[in-house]
Amino acid sequence: MKPAILLALSLVLAAPSRAQPAPDPEPAFTTSGAFFAASVSNLDASILWYRQKLGLRVIMRPPLREGVAMALLAGGGLEVELIHDPAARPLREAAPGVAHTTHVFGIFKAGVRVEEWDRLVATLRARNVPIAIGPFPPRVDQRANLIIRDNEGNYIQFFGPFATRP
Repeated sequence: MKPAILLALSLVLAAPSRAQPAPDPEPAFTTSGAFFAASVSNLDASILWYRQKLGLRVIMRPPLREGVAMALLAGGGLEVELIHDPAARPLREAAPGVAHTTHVFGIFKAGVRVEEWDRLVATLRARNVPIAIGPFPPRVDQRANLIIRDNEGNYIQFFGPFATRP
């Protein structure tokens, strides 16, 4: 072979291969439809968390609008809108002296009813999602439920079935 062809071939073979990104995991649950939005300090980190932990996929990431970035993720019947506004501040800075989100009027957690409770719990545990409260078993007067916190500390409560009456 000619030296130029050998050089080109050796460069191609020696070139580092580009690693393919890991595929998104399957959604951790199925619901008939739910939505919530969260203001986040780090959009990319939050997108990664919702992809890896809950199995959501980015379905829209429009260009910045007046400096505000947004991404819409979906999977398993849930849609989550993540918004990063550089002017936003953590609650403890916006309302000094407030110890907990329940001490401020407004939404402090989001909830989702899921169809496959045991699968959700097993998947969250397998993906090392810390469960902040629960899980609580189903009762006749209360759905099975648990609360997690996302990477920003937002509460997300998942609800399973009620216990059946004897």
